[in-house]
Amino acid sequence: MKEFIAELLFHFFIMMIIPLVNIILSRQSRNNKINFIFFLTICLTLLISALFPVRITDGLEFDLKFIPIFIAFFYIGPRTGLMALGILFGLTLVFDVTKLLTNVINYFFMTILFFIVYKPYIRKKLVFKLLTGVIFYLFIFVTRAIYLMQTGAMEDFLHLISFSIVSIITLSTTIYLIEMNKLQLIMMEQLKKADKLNAISQLAASIAHEIRNPMTTIRGFLQLMKNEKNITANQGMFISLSLEELDRTNQIINDFLSLARPISEFTETIPLSNIMLDISDFMKPYAVMSNVKMNIQLEENLFLAGNVNECKQLFINLIKNGIEAMSDGGNLDINVYQQNDNAFIEIKDNGVGFSSNQLAQLGQPYYSTKTKGTGLGLMISFDIIKRLKGDYEIDSIENKGTIFKITFPLKK
Repeated sequence: MKEFIAELLFHFFIMMIIPLVNIILSRQSRNNKINFIFFLTICLTLLISALFPVRITDGLEFDLKFIPIFIAFFYIGPRTGLMALGILFGLTLVFDVTKLLTNVINYFFMTILFFIVYKPYIRKKLVFKLLTGVIFYLFIFVTRAIYLMQTGAMEDFLHLISFSIVSIITLSTTIYLIEMNKLQLIMMEQLKKADKLNAISQLAASIAHEIRNPMTTIRGFLQLMKNEKNITANQGMFISLSLEELDRTNQIINDFLSLARPISEFTETIPLSNIMLDISDFMKPYAVMSNVKMNIQLEENLFLAGNVNECKQLFINLIKNGIEAMSDGGNLDINVYQQNDNAFIEIKDNGVGFSSNQLAQLGQPYYSTKTKGTGLGLMISFDIIKRLKGDYEIDSIENKGTIFKITFPLKK
């Protein structure tokens, strides 16, 4: 029994290579090369576990090859998980073909369960993920216990219990370490964003007033020059362009000031349905100028708790972004509805869309996909959503369009 436990502990430490490599690689930039190295690590642990199982009397064997399959499927992707399964079947075919049919049957049903729980697993928190791993291993325990009863090898039941305990601890530890590493990376990223936001806020508060004073003077003189009758057409065009750029600069300063403005604790009832109708009417002329048709569907009597002006600013920003994403015109669909105790707002355009890399950087200061954008508009929008205790999701396909989905708790 001591040798059995020692061999299981050896497999435990072999599996710990997976979270260790994940932590090391995650400190590098996220790309396909990193995923490939992580997949090779998973394949290595799978190979060691399959080739050196813990052997018991009467040909009974235990191993932890389920863990690399699980991690590959849920932490790289289903396609990679299927590749890992293919490698496992290949190893079985080469080294012990008698177990091939059993492995294929077992993992066929296991893979179906993987696909069923994949999306909830990705979205849920750590406790759900740990419970998912435990439940999967309980399935394995039950099937192995049935096998022992059918073969009359109940004297090995204690080995099975020891194996199951070590397996559950190993998988739980692996999941925990990977998830804690992900959480740490998220916190580090949030700290970086907070530092940037703090720097921008201080900059805005200190220089916005000084910038606006000379801008107001310049704009006044340009306006006077534009009204002169003896200027040429080219001069008039240059003055108009200068005024437009001054207005754009003023808008950027307003964005900076929005970031610097202290968060108000004041909350009021926000008539979401009425506000969305008002904003839709307000933005229609801008949509018509851009050859965009706006369509709105909404349920009435939806109310939120928060700041009305911030709510208006949020949806004006998002609708304006949707219109500007369709330079050749198109349709902007706005859908507002209630589901349970939440209000859902979907803003859909068929514009340029975003790549996965662009999506990952949205909301960062100074990052914008527009030629004249600062990235502050979306950053402010995300901050407003958070202050209204909401959540958002962005589904986008490059060159096909984007759906911005926002969820807010309704005021009771």
